[in-house]
Amino acid sequence: MARNNARRILPRLLAIGVLVLALAGCVRFQADLTLTPENTVSGNIVVAVILSDETDETREGTLASAEQIASGLLGSLATEPGVTTTEYEQDGYLGQSLTFQNVPLTAFSGTEPDALHFERVGDEYVFSGAIDFSGDTGTEGEPAEDDGNLTVQLTFPGAITDTDGTVDGNTVSWSTAIDTRLEMNARGAATAPGLPIGLIIGGIAGLLLLIAIVAGVLVLLSRRRKAAAAGATPATLDPAFATPAAAAPAAAAPAAVAPAGAPTPPAATTPKAAAPKAAPPKATAPKATAPKTAAPKTAAPKATAPQAPAAPKTPKAPPTPDA
Repeated sequence: MARNNARRILPRLLAIGVLVLALAGCVRFQADLTLTPENTVSGNIVVAVILSDETDETREGTLASAEQIASGLLGSLATEPGVTTTEYEQDGYLGQSLTFQNVPLTAFSGTEPDALHFERVGDEYVFSGAIDFSGDTGTEGEPAEDDGNLTVQLTFPGAITDTDGTVDGNTVSWSTAIDTRLEMNARGAATAPGLPIGLIIGGIAGLLLLIAIVAGVLVLLSRRRKAAAAGATPATLDPAFATPAAAAPAAAAPAAVAPAGAPTPPAATTPKAAAPKAAPPKATAPKATAPKTAAPKTAAPKATAPQAPAAPKTPKAPPTPDA
């Protein structure tokens, strides 16, 4: 019975011894956190304790010590949805690593006075927390050095307005030695800053000015082209696009030469009104005289201006004398 009780008590004593060792200066707490405008937090946290030896009992006690420290500073963050917990073992430290993406602010629900806490107040985030192992170190003499094992880094969406840490842009960080209490407080914008109103107005004015300049250049070029087109002459125009000038009247074709001996055709003239023809002489009865044979008179043909020469008239038969 005594041996069974000893077996049960021994692991607990080892765990208590590891915890005392951890609080004496062998703790690693490293947090890298980023706030988003959607009231969420992303990041990674390492909580580990120095591992004194490789026995199963020591490892079990070391992991229990790391879990206890994480619970006091982070609450139930390790069990929240979206949080991945893996075993951490590096540089002789053993514990756990918590990785999370966009978990709500309320996931940091530690009940200890020094637990990490986030709150949104209007358009700002307020962060508070503390790391304090100074009362349990049990060390005397020279203070411990800051070896980078106790660090917290927090990035805000916007500018940081108030903090007791070291600021670099939108990021604030804290670091301490194991024997010094570290209090952390910060306040910063919950949204990313927009462009300054002056820069926006200046950009719009510059764009309008550029549009006006381009429009003016286009109008000027258009006017010059129109003026050049209006003042162009056929001599200066491209022969491929010149308008052909009115053709000079063609020379008159040479008159056809009539063959020798052929009658010369009348010249083509403008038709003129024909002169009236003389009435033919009326036949008169012959007097009772001896009949004389009179030569028939042939009336000379009268040429009319526009018409072809008239054929000679057949002379009339002489009248027959009465018996």
